[in-house]
Amino acid sequence: MVKYREILRLRAQGVSVTNTAFSVGCARSTVQRTCKRAKEVGLNWPLPEEIDDKEIYSILFLKDRSQSAKAKPDFNYIHKELLKKGVTLTLLWQEYCTKSVESGLEPLQYSSFTIQYRKWAQAQDCVMHIERKPGEQLMVDWAGKTMEVACLDTGEILPVYIFVACLPYSSYLYAQGFFKMDSESWLTAHINTLEHLGGVASIVIPDNLKTGVSKNTLDELVLNPSYRRLAEHYRFCVIPARPRKPRDKASVEAGVGLVTRQAIAPLRQHTFFSLDELNNSLSLLVEQINERPFQRREGSRASIFFGQEKDTLAPLPPARFEVYTTKTATVPYNYHISVLGQFYSVPFQLVRTEVEIRISKKTVSIFSNSKRVALHKRSYSQRPSYTTDKNHMPDRHKDFVEWSGDRFRAWGEKVGENTAKVIDLILRARPIEQQAYRSCRAVMALGQRHSAEILEEACQKALAIAQKPSYTTVKTIISALTCPDDKKSADDFAYLRGASHYEDQSLGGK
Repeated sequence: MVKYREILRLRAQGVSVTNTAFSVGCARSTVQRTCKRAKEVGLNWPLPEEIDDKEIYSILFLKDRSQSAKAKPDFNYIHKELLKKGVTLTLLWQEYCTKSVESGLEPLQYSSFTIQYRKWAQAQDCVMHIERKPGEQLMVDWAGKTMEVACLDTGEILPVYIFVACLPYSSYLYAQGFFKMDSESWLTAHINTLEHLGGVASIVIPDNLKTGVSKNTLDELVLNPSYRRLAEHYRFCVIPARPRKPRDKASVEAGVGLVTRQAIAPLRQHTFFSLDELNNSLSLLVEQINERPFQRREGSRASIFFGQEKDTLAPLPPARFEVYTTKTATVPYNYHISVLGQFYSVPFQLVRTEVEIRISKKTVSIFSNSKRVALHKRSYSQRPSYTTDKNHMPDRHKDFVEWSGDRFRAWGEKVGENTAKVIDLILRARPIEQQAYRSCRAVMALGQRHSAEILEEACQKALAIAQKPSYTTVKTIISALTCPDDKKSADDFAYLRGASHYEDQSLGGK
């Protein structure tokens, strides 16, 4: 189904027939027929939300007209008229249609008209003039020439890639350096450009780089998902240049050359120690380029932009687009997924399932079946670290990590003075306190199986016979204390060693 609703929206915003057709993936003749029929039936934008493409098609349905003789355009006349300021190919096609109808002939569709003219122009070895409208297009590209930043810590020379944007109507330029040409840098560059301009152009024309365009053919246009979300957020239409057709973005190609010669080259012998320092110097030189008067045109890039073009840009949305990259991963058995060398927890129930990870500068979000299941503050630790939400842990793991030496001591004090002393001695008996946590938990388990009075009495006896009592000592005494009276004998404690035995021992054992 043709996207009739999108056609009417783009045309209402002033997007050309050609660009509208390319954006929605249909023929230009379809766009023309749709707009013509909508005008005839009085269907104007904006449309009610409940009207979909199918209903619009039923309203706009028009039977094909019978084929008749086509009027032949006068391409010599068209070419001469295009050289005049303000004359566009669309205007000449409309005049051609009017003359054709008056003469009783059927005019060519706009697509056929432009294709035939381009063929004629190529045969005449000439270039078609394209009239630019203020605020309509923004062309973007990476410069081929790089700059450098010296790392203060290591002395390493890091390459810096320069992003360049240009408004074709005023030729106003913007440039910024990045350490990488990845998706995050590409999206950030667009956001900073729009904020610098103070508005949004209707159409953004990039190259066919993978961080922006996944597929660009005559039949299909597929944008990178992150780039598509950026376009939807700022409400602009992305129409990439045709592969191996640099003239489709001639303004930014010229802008890249200008920035290379008049901004990058003059800074070639300057040593920068931070990216901010480089960008500050670069922006000053680009600003000078924008302020410099034209040689064949009145004014400057800056004067035309601020005087004629800036007010035609669409306003920025209230919220800034959050840049994030995505990846997928399978949750391992320790329920911590690896993200750029750091580890973040997800609910343990998702072990061995695939999740989507969205990585921004500040946060790491994990999604399962399009539902967010975890949100963490992004870690920038130099070494691998684990960021864990206790709610993601199984109960047995949660119970284990919640214990500490202070908590064991506090528990012992609640039972009694002797128990507290035994717990403290067990904790001190190991070189690393955490090594004694298992023994302390075992003593606590004795307190759960027996009364606090019995545990306290056992700890008192353990302190009397050992300088560093262990869990085994306490357990043995409790076993003797809880043994039935008829089974007790005078030898019940005979096997226990006295305090003198431990005088020369450094550690107590279990």
